[in-house]
Amino acid sequence: MRYLSVLAVLLAFTFTACRKDEVFTDEPGTLVFSQDTVLFDTIFTEVASVTKRFTVRNTSDNAVRVDVTMESGGSSPFLLNVDGASGESFNDVEILGGDSVFVFVVATLGANNAGDPFIIEDRIQFNTNGNVQTVLINAWGQDAHYIRTEELIAGLPPIGYIAHENEAVHWVNDKPYVIYGCYGVVDEGGSLTIDPGVRVYFHGPGSGMWIYVNGSIQAVGTVTDPITFQQDRLEALYDDLPNQWDRIWINEGTAENRFENCVIKNALIGIQAQTFPLTTGQPLSTNTLVLQNVNIQNCFTACLYSENYRIKATNLLLSDAGQYSAVLTGGGQYTFNHFTIANDWSFEVRQSPTFLINNSFSSIEDGVVSRAIETSTFTNGIIHGSNTNEFQLLLDEAPGVAVTFDRCIIKTDQATDDSDIFPDQDRIYRNISPGFADPAVWNFHLTDVSQAKSKADPIVDFEAQKDLDDRDRPNFSDDAVPDLGCYEQYD
Repeated sequence: MRYLSVLAVLLAFTFTACRKDEVFTDEPGTLVFSQDTVLFDTIFTEVASVTKRFTVRNTSDNAVRVDVTMESGGSSPFLLNVDGASGESFNDVEILGGDSVFVFVVATLGANNAGDPFIIEDRIQFNTNGNVQTVLINAWGQDAHYIRTEELIAGLPPIGYIAHENEAVHWVNDKPYVIYGCYGVVDEGGSLTIDPGVRVYFHGPGSGMWIYVNGSIQAVGTVTDPITFQQDRLEALYDDLPNQWDRIWINEGTAENRFENCVIKNALIGIQAQTFPLTTGQPLSTNTLVLQNVNIQNCFTACLYSENYRIKATNLLLSDAGQYSAVLTGGGQYTFNHFTIANDWSFEVRQSPTFLINNSFSSIEDGVVSRAIETSTFTNGIIHGSNTNEFQLLLDEAPGVAVTFDRCIIKTDQATDDSDIFPDQDRIYRNISPGFADPAVWNFHLTDVSQAKSKADPIVDFEAQKDLDDRDRPNFSDDAVPDLGCYEQYD
């Protein structure tokens, strides 16, 4: 070790001795920037943005000293870090000949009391011996309502309250709602009503929404003004990344929980409907989760997960998940009509089928428990994906199982000959192509060569008279027969 220390000293001396003395010029210099504009996509006000960076290069052979300031001075919403130092202005920043420095920029925009996005601009000035050059900073700001951490409870994520106990809350479509690094909770007896067009954003993997026992949510959008639930990173790079927030967790209650004309994307789990694990006996929910015209996509684990829950779904699209697009566990009661469950997950190898029903679950009180599945129907559906097997039933018949599939495309290597579950073998279409337009970009519309065409029940239920795009389906009074899945194929 003593010899290594001596060697280090000798090397340091050698490099120091060989380095030439830098000559600083007083002549006006010209700097070269790696970009002339720093652009921030939409930033929610009152919270810091991501950090952007660029380089400033001195092309001269001689060193220069540069003064760096924000054009708007101390009122600027942008904070700089130049060559390792933070602030709003810097004097005599040294850039050696042929060398460069990094400049980092962070934005914290103040509230503007505006419903629509607004633009903030400023310029960074670089004064090199009298030659002033600028780099433009452009940021889109967006005011928002915030749900922030209010309570820390051991064993639970940080809690922020959307609705306190027995409180009714109504979210109108004036500004986005940001659940910032916590779980937004609708407490016992509370309710949340969300108007059409509302955008709900979640900040970070630890954020989500929790509809606690006897709470309720009514998220009812329209075709032209859907309600969206997604991450708060709005740069294009994050459009297609899963696992950017946690989930919407819904427990049992007395009122229906309804999602209508909603888009949920890029979560760990889209919706987790589950009777609360600490409820004694964890029985089957008495209320129902209603999913009408809902699109849940690109979730790291599952798009829809249920445990001991009742679900009614019409025009439901569940697409792409690291494990299951839909996994229904424990006891349940399901009515699915005109649904598309697909999985072309491309981030890594997926071992699980896209669709699984398992009437067993792990109870905190009793270990693994099997429950009855009450009369459940899956009709006019498509279950498909990139794996050989995308359909699996793990059913314990002892407690009672009343599940039927009719008029469905199913991609599977499992048997589908049980007449109790598949009562009409001619209407179970095994391993045929649904003819999706472009699954790689979540386009699950049907092409004109789709084998899902004209195979659905010709008697269309009231809720399914229109498809997920709000286009009419033919019914028994028309010559045509509807198509399988959530979309009707139109030329």
